[in-house]
Amino acid sequence: MASSSSGGGPRPSSRPPALAICKVSYSVASRPLSSMRRPFTEGLAPPPSQFPDSPADRILSAATKGDVPGLRKLVKRLRAGGKIAEEEVAAVCDPLMRRGPLHMAALAGRLEMCKFLIKDLRFDVNVVDLDGATPLHFAIQGYGFIAIVRLLLDRGADLNKADRYGHTPLHAAINGDMYEITELLLSRGAYVDPICEKGAPLHIAAKDGNARMMELLLQHQADPNRVVQLFCTPIIVAIFSCSLKCVELLIKAGADVNSGKPVTPLLAAANDGLADCIKCLLEAGADANIPDEIGRMPVEIAAIQGWKECVEILFPFTSPIARFADWNIGVLFQHVQFGSPKTKDHVRHDNNGSFAKVEGDDAFEEKKYADASALYTAAIETDTADSTLYAKRSLCGLHLGERNKALEDARTYKEMGADFSKFCYEQGAALILLKDYGQACKALMSGLKLDFRGDQIKEASRPLEKLNPGMNLFLALE
Repeated sequence: MASSSSGGGPRPSSRPPALAICKVSYSVASRPLSSMRRPFTEGLAPPPSQFPDSPADRILSAATKGDVPGLRKLVKRLRAGGKIAEEEVAAVCDPLMRRGPLHMAALAGRLEMCKFLIKDLRFDVNVVDLDGATPLHFAIQGYGFIAIVRLLLDRGADLNKADRYGHTPLHAAINGDMYEITELLLSRGAYVDPICEKGAPLHIAAKDGNARMMELLLQHQADPNRVVQLFCTPIIVAIFSCSLKCVELLIKAGADVNSGKPVTPLLAAANDGLADCIKCLLEAGADANIPDEIGRMPVEIAAIQGWKECVEILFPFTSPIARFADWNIGVLFQHVQFGSPKTKDHVRHDNNGSFAKVEGDDAFEEKKYADASALYTAAIETDTADSTLYAKRSLCGLHLGERNKALEDARTYKEMGADFSKFCYEQGAALILLKDYGQACKALMSGLKLDFRGDQIKEASRPLEKLNPGMNLFLALE
């Protein structure tokens, strides 16, 4: 695991918002995949039958318990009654998810039952349940008996079949840390880079910090630059998981150390204080001068988080930043902490975001749009329900030429139920695409009802006379 050494006193309570949002979005999106691990007791077993003594229930019960003799007797009775036993048994499934005997036998690890169903009753090994999952999925997601997996493959199971969520058997094997099954699937020709909303198998290995599994995937030519969730490459996920070994493996395999917007690997490592990962990335050619979405360099992110060692590593690789009068580590730390120690204490204890809002308004008035955007972002972290913060940040984005960010914030403001003209929004969006930012400002902000003289500012004891008309977005852009 990578070093997370830090220094320089206590860390500020707020994280760099751009990185925090991206990291959370990936981890939240990954939760359903995590639930795939050993789910036998988590809903894959059929629900209790309303007719516990029915033939269908007895068949499912026998399959789950591995009661081959019991199922043979049921088959014999069906044939004695003039029925085609193979068809009758194959048609049995639980009413909720349409999972049949072979699904349940594979899930429960009943090898002899699986053999009986496949060889004697000629079951289709690629039959699917309501989610599109096959017995092969269930064999891996259950007890993971490799003998059952091999049996299914030998009988023609589709090893690349994805369920309706895009999960393939390989996804399940990687997520369950089933190395031998993963080897078997890959040796039989499983596609190494299937992707769904949760990622490719390489993303799962990176998420778990599973270097052994990652090495196996890379040996089978897994793509180290496969993207999921718009920006997440495996190396980004490995850094989120604090796995130096995985980062090293990915770099050796050709991972792009400068990939990812709005978060590069170096920004992610700086955010989490991973000094060893930062060194590794820099040695591999990572550019320390690629900023995040609001213009902050990795060294600034590290300073904001209080990672002194990381700042010292990054500083020599970072070009002097124009907005700093003097370029040294001491000035950098003072700047990113919003000025004086008194100010820092206010920001740390700004539970409702009012101080950050006021400071953001000040920065906007001084035309320090990058600083204003960062402060509005900090305020959003503490007061997510204040829609006007998104509107104010949208204007900052327009002044900075960040059209996508400006449009996204305006869209968020609109979707939060604010009084925002649909016509103004659509007109502004079109003008942004045409890069006519001046007219876009007027169109968007004419639909925003912003008040810089509200209660939040009064609570902050701020003189109203400081808020000249230029600070009121609505008035300034009318």
